[in-house]
Amino acid sequence: MSQDEAPVALDIEQLSVMFDTPDGPLSAVNDFALEIRRGECVGVVGESGAGKSQSFLAVMGLLAANARVSGQARLGTEPLIGRSIAELNQFRGVKLSMIFQDPMTSLTPHMTVGEQIAESIIHHLKISADAARARALALLEQVQVTDAPRRLDQYPHELSGGMRQRVMIAIALACDPEVLIADEPTTALDVTIQAQILALLAKLKRERGMAMALITHDLGVVAGIADRVAVMYAGRVVELGTVHEVLKAPKHPYTAALLASMPRIDDTGTGPLPAIGGQPPNPRRLPPGCAFGPRCERVDETCRAARPALAGHDRRVACHHPLERP
Repeated sequence: MSQDEAPVALDIEQLSVMFDTPDGPLSAVNDFALEIRRGECVGVVGESGAGKSQSFLAVMGLLAANARVSGQARLGTEPLIGRSIAELNQFRGVKLSMIFQDPMTSLTPHMTVGEQIAESIIHHLKISADAARARALALLEQVQVTDAPRRLDQYPHELSGGMRQRVMIAIALACDPEVLIADEPTTALDVTIQAQILALLAKLKRERGMAMALITHDLGVVAGIADRVAVMYAGRVVELGTVHEVLKAPKHPYTAALLASMPRIDDTGTGPLPAIGGQPPNPRRLPPGCAFGPRCERVDETCRAARPALAGHDRRVACHHPLERP
C-alpha cells in the first residue's frame, strides 16, 4: 500500500483557537486543516507565534483554561475536540502521544526514569510492575539509551540533554501510539545529538508505521525527516505539499522568504543573510486581507482586502499571487 492509500490517522478540519485575555480576545489559530496518514511524517513549520504548538495542544486537549476551541479533530473515527478530560485520557498516551520541547521541565524530577516510563504502561496497559519495568527497559534500548539497565534507576538531572530527550520519546512510545506529535524535539540539543534524535524518530516511524507531526521552525529538520510540510503564518496554513515540492519550488512568498533566510553550505559568507522585513501581525488585530501582506513584496489591493483561501488539491497555497516556478 502506498502512502497516499494509507488510512488517515489524524484528521483536523477548521480548527480555531481563541484566548480570552485582559486586553481582549487573541486569535492563535485560524481554520487550521491537516490530515496525517499512517506511516507519514508531516512537518509543521513557521516563525514563533505562528500557532504550530497551539494547534496540536488543542488536539490533545492541553490548552490553558482561557482558550476557546472550535472545529474538528478526529483520531481515526474518534472525535477529540470538546471531549472531557476523562474521555481524552482514553486516547492520550495510548493512541495519541506528544513529545514536548523541554525534557527537563517535562520529566518529573523526583521520580526515576524507570518509574516514569512504567507509570504510563501500568496505567494504560494494566500490567504488573515487574512487566512494566521490563517493558521500560526494552523501550530505553529501542531509543538507543546507552547502559539502559543503569539508566532505569537514575533521575532526570543525572542524564544529558540528549538522553533526557530519548527518555521522553520512550515515554511517548510506551503504549504504541498511532499518532506521535513531536514539538520542537531537538531545540535544546547540539547539532550532533539533533541528527541522532531525528534519525531515531525516522527509524521508529518506519518500524511502527506511526503517523507523525513534527513541529519545528527549522526547515532543515523538515527536509531530513518529513514526507510533507505545512507552512503556517499567523495561525493559518499558507502552503502545503511534499517536502520536495515546497522546498525546491515554494509558491507562497512567505515560504520563499523563509528559505532565502536559511544559511547555505555553499554560501561564500560575503554578505548578511536575507531577512524578512517587518513583524508578524498582532494576533489581537489581524488585518482583513492576507496576514502576510504588510511584509510581502507582491502585495496589492486584492491582498489587502480579501483573505486568500488555501486552494489546490495535493499542493495547496493560500495566496492571491502565488510564485510560478518551473
